[in-house]
Amino acid sequence: MESRHGGFSLFELLIAIAVIGIVSAFAIPAYRSYVETANMTKVTANFEQAIRVAQNAYNLQKTRAALGMDSPVPTTTDEWIALFNESGIEAPGGGPAYIASTNNRDTGRGDPVTGAIGVQFQPYREARTRRNGTVRPARDEQLQLWRPMYKSLREQRATISSSSIDVINQRQP
Repeated sequence: MESRHGGFSLFELLIAIAVIGIVSAFAIPAYRSYVETANMTKVTANFEQAIRVAQNAYNLQKTRAALGMDSPVPTTTDEWIALFNESGIEAPGGGPAYIASTNNRDTGRGDPVTGAIGVQFQPYREARTRRNGTVRPARDEQLQLWRPMYKSLREQRATISSSSIDVINQRQP
């Protein structure tokens, strides 16, 4: 009487390993693409949320002014960042979702590594005559938000003031 032990043959094991290898060859790149798309969506959502929060702050200021009430709107970059970061969300690459920024192509404009949105507040500026006789025009206070070139996202800048919102595409990766 011959007894047979249960188990897998070497051939069956090799076939199973080959199937797992083929499936993972398709699944891993698809998963990475999914994660990258989700992170880019998060950066865009943070950018759009900041625009809405700023627009609501300015609208609240107008409404309260019409009622004769004071309405404190942030007047510095740090105050705007604190307002945006109240919800505690983070950038996809870690760290705060909103950071201080400059209008410098190389060192400012948000963080393309973490996906943090750049914030820069420029206060009201009066008109004045320059030394050469030309006039520098007055400028309303404005808030600039920069969506960085994160992954394959195009850089965008939103300029928000009490009277307008202007969103333009800047650079592409």
